Amino acid sequence: MAKEKRDNQTEKLVLEAAMKVFTQKGYAAARMDDIAKEANINRALLHYYFRSKDKMFDLIFEQKVKEFFSGLGQIVFSDRKLEDVIREMVKHEITLIVANPYLPLFVLQELQQSPERLLNHAKASGMSPNLILKRFSVLVNDAIRSKTINKIEPGQLLINIMSLCIYPMIAKPVLKSVLELDDKKFDNMMAHRIGQVSEFILLSIKPTSK
Repeated sequence: MAKEKRDNQTEKLVLEAAMKVFTQKGYAAARMDDIAKEANINRALLHYYFRSKDKMFDLIFEQKVKEFFSGLGQIVFSDRKLEDVIREMVKHEITLIVANPYLPLFVLQELQQSPERLLNHAKASGMSPNLILKRFSVLVNDAIRSKTINKIEPGQLLINIMSLCIYPMIAKPVLKSVLELDDKKFDNMMAHRIGQVSEFILLSIKPTSK
């Protein structure tokens, strides 16, 4: 039992190291030696877990895409009203990227090279981006008809939410320098953004009093 637990921890360590290397160097330039060095293990042990960087890349990408879209799907297909859906979406996205700081760049790099891979893995999770947008659109349009929010295109609202959540992680090196933050303070700032982004979005679509 102890051996199984130790093996799982090592595999997780290897995958985290691989994601960091893929993000920093790009898939094509990343080498198995780079990943072994980042994980602080020898090449033989790395090959024991993964025979090629292709398998590591596919596994990492599949896991993270499924985690993102399955979580998002559970939120939008719940019985929550739009306001609570937006709050939960913001919390889900920021929490996920803070726990996986290399994920945004990792996904962006893959999107530039193989956008279809993202869609295929998302569909494999049982929750495709199209289904999520359609359900989100229903919630938004219902709220517009009931006059609880201003008129806005559902796609634009979704883009606003994702941009406000994801951009700070993409610009993390610059923001840390400009705001004079270390990693801990940056993570604390991101945690505070969960509430701030939610309120910013909700205020932007709130009907104005006449």
